[in-house]
Amino acid sequence: MARAPFLESDEIPSPAGTPPGDELQWPGTELQRSEWFTGVQQSVIERRVTVSARNYVGHLSTISAYLVLPALEREQVFSQIMQVVPDRVEMVADITVHLARRSYVD
Repeated sequence: MARAPFLESDEIPSPAGTPPGDELQWPGTELQRSEWFTGVQQSVIERRVTVSARNYVGHLSTISAYLVLPALEREQVFSQIMQVVPDRVEMVADITVHLARRSYVD
C-alpha cells in the first residue's frame, strides 16, 4: 500500500476506545452509560461516493493521521497514492447515527 512507509493506519479510532466490530459504537456507548438517556439505538446509513483521484487525496488531506506527518512526508505519501489509485475512487462514506430517549432523573 502506498501509505505503508509513512503510516501504519489512517483509521480514525473511537475516542472512547470502542473496537470497530462492537455492536454499539461511540458516542452510543457513552449515551448508554449515562443516567440521562435510555433506549439507545444505533443505525448505519450506508453511502458510497465515487470521486476523482484528486478529490480522494483531498479528502485524505483532512484526516488527522496525514495532518500530523511532516510536510515533506505528507507530500510524498499523497504523491505515491496518486500514482496507484484509479482515476475514479469509490469511497465508503457511511454515517452512524444514534437515537436515545431522555430519561427524567429526579
